Amino acid sequence: MKNKQKSRSGCRTCKLRRLRCDETKPACRNCSQKGFECPGYQQRLQWSTKHERPWNSTTSGPENFNQLVSAASESIAHPAGEQPRQPSSGPASVATSDCGDSLPHTTPSPSPPSDTSYEDGSMVMIKRDSSPVLRNIPEAPLRAPLLQPVVDIPSFLIEHWFKSVCGSWSAYDSQNNPYRQLTSLHWSTSTPVFYALQAISAASLVERLPHVMKETARAAPRMATEAIKKELIAFSTGGQQKFPSQLLLSLFCMSSSMCWLESRELGLQYLKQARAVLKFLDKWELDKKEQQLLEFFNGCLIYEEMLRSVVSENEVDLSNILSWPEPSQVALVPGNPHAWTGVSSDVFRLFGKAIALCRRSRTRWRHNDGTSYRALQGAMKDIEEATAIEEALLAVDAEQIDHSQLSEIDRHLYDAAEAYRLSSLLQLYESFPDLITKRIPDLAVADGTVVWNTWVSPLALHVANILETIPVASMRCIQPLLCLCAGSGLRFGNKVPLRTEHQTYLLNLEHPGTSITSAISTCPETEAASSLPAGVTESAVKTSQARHFIMERLEQLELSLPPKPIGVAKQLLRAVWSAYDEEIGTPRRTHWLDVMSNTGLHSLFG
Repeated sequence: MKNKQKSRSGCRTCKLRRLRCDETKPACRNCSQKGFECPGYQQRLQWSTKHERPWNSTTSGPENFNQLVSAASESIAHPAGEQPRQPSSGPASVATSDCGDSLPHTTPSPSPPSDTSYEDGSMVMIKRDSSPVLRNIPEAPLRAPLLQPVVDIPSFLIEHWFKSVCGSWSAYDSQNNPYRQLTSLHWSTSTPVFYALQAISAASLVERLPHVMKETARAAPRMATEAIKKELIAFSTGGQQKFPSQLLLSLFCMSSSMCWLESRELGLQYLKQARAVLKFLDKWELDKKEQQLLEFFNGCLIYEEMLRSVVSENEVDLSNILSWPEPSQVALVPGNPHAWTGVSSDVFRLFGKAIALCRRSRTRWRHNDGTSYRALQGAMKDIEEATAIEEALLAVDAEQIDHSQLSEIDRHLYDAAEAYRLSSLLQLYESFPDLITKRIPDLAVADGTVVWNTWVSPLALHVANILETIPVASMRCIQPLLCLCAGSGLRFGNKVPLRTEHQTYLLNLEHPGTSITSAISTCPETEAASSLPAGVTESAVKTSQARHFIMERLEQLELSLPPKPIGVAKQLLRAVWSAYDEEIGTPRRTHWLDVMSNTGLHSLFG
């Protein structure tokens, strides 16, 4: 023990119990005596300025070098949602080493993680391979040509996963989140997990730190894929006898993050393998803990396939989703919410079936003239299936509850689940208006505008109102799809004059300077209708306000989630609303799924 540097923090269990930990491996003595499972001695990286010296360098380098390093350091120092401290006027907090003067090499480490220990608060990182040792050496004089900020990219990315990515990637994150628990357990021992976490972290940062992360964001997925292939071979040939939690974790990390690099990339190759592994596990005899993990990963699969039901052109994927049986006795918020998505898997299953059916129907009408017997037969079958899904959604146990009796997170869970249930109905009513006339026979002879204004628009406004009750920082990853669904139902019933000039303007986001909404916001609710200018309806004002809120919410989400898919959602909604506005006063009714298909604006919106 004489020459071994030991951490002062010990294992997490001893730290929480304020006990001195002897750090015996594989389990410390305190945990062994109490019968606890020792979590090990994984360390957190932190930067120290204790031994730094002010130094003026004449060495040339990239103009934005300090900003890049500072940004990376800030990402490590401050978890998501935490406000960083104001920068001091002293030198940047960067560990230094006798290296060259180029940018930090950002290729993922070809070996397992480094051993990390702490010495008087300074980071000391010793690589297991033959690469140079990275240390903070305070006494060594620095020469101008040799100054190099040290950023160990793999360690930085792993740290970023735990501090930021896991929380934003998970709708219902906590210390009990199996993804957090499994990554904490396996990141330093499993090659697929090690590279998959680097890949997803790099993908989350590449738009904000392109010069630092571009090379890693390209290399890490390749290395993760190679590691996953080897793990799949071992599993399929019987070489892996344990429950493949590491393999499934890696597959879901990769499947959901590929669109962060390329918005149109859906990660279907990884999802296909995850589906096959889970199907194979159904034949295994599992203990209670393994069965819980299987149920968790099956819930993840349902969520991931639901997301692809919106955008995938793969007929096999759509057929698989439509083959899901309608669940019976669905509770809107079950006793144990899914530990990753929060919302009930049954609710997501119904949403996925609804949107997949709508897409199949729209594809049929786009590719046929609508008059052939086969097309009409298919349309009748779609309406029958839509009716069954509608009845299942209406049968969901969604009794009104007293929100004041719920905790904050439980309120958000309830509202998010209700928003997804109503969004499922909204998509069915947009695609199959016959369902509406079954509910309101008087509308059977009405034109499409009346049906939409009577039923679809109010439902879309209601979904937007529910979404507004959920803070932008809560359950972020499942909000973009709700924004898209609510926005798809926001049509204006007629053109309205907004100014006194001869021109007519639509009440929409293209003219944010109009004073209609501000005019009614200052009036009591009972006077709002009478305060509207001539020709402007209250419905038009509410539609305009809802459009503005949804676009504002997406812009807020764009700041905290990987921005590429959110940017696509914004472009798609603008294109949809533009198509809607051009049709005012005409019998045409463009479907938003047709706009998505024609423009190619699709991504994973979650």
